[in-house]
Amino acid sequence: MVAANMKTKHNEVCPLDCTIQIINGKWKSIILCRLMKNDLRYSELLRSLSGCTRRMLSLQLSELIKDRIIYKTVDPTFVPIKTTYHLTKVGYSLIPIIKEMDAWGENYLNIIQNKNNYQNVSKNTHVSVQS
Repeated sequence: MVAANMKTKHNEVCPLDCTIQIINGKWKSIILCRLMKNDLRYSELLRSLSGCTRRMLSLQLSELIKDRIIYKTVDPTFVPIKTTYHLTKVGYSLIPIIKEMDAWGENYLNIIQNKNNYQNVSKNTHVSVQS
């Protein structure tokens, strides 16, 4: 497991840093979003990720497998061999976190795109996120 063995810059394991490390990567978040909807074959994932190379997809998938967020099944009875990627139970537990992060990001982008609101938000102001 890559993320669980990570030491932070503080020389200690931080659960938040571990979580961020799991979803950190140019394509990991979108891979997880795709797999939240359906189990997908390698070729389906690759087609859905415009600009992602085969090598990059393989590296990102490999890290997610090592972190036990996804797993793959291989069916050699198909030609070419059918490889399908699925979320694990731990991967499914990330879904509410990813959805909340998406909602937070959308809210944040709305705030900073409206400069008047952005300048009027003080550090003591609580901004709620609508689900």
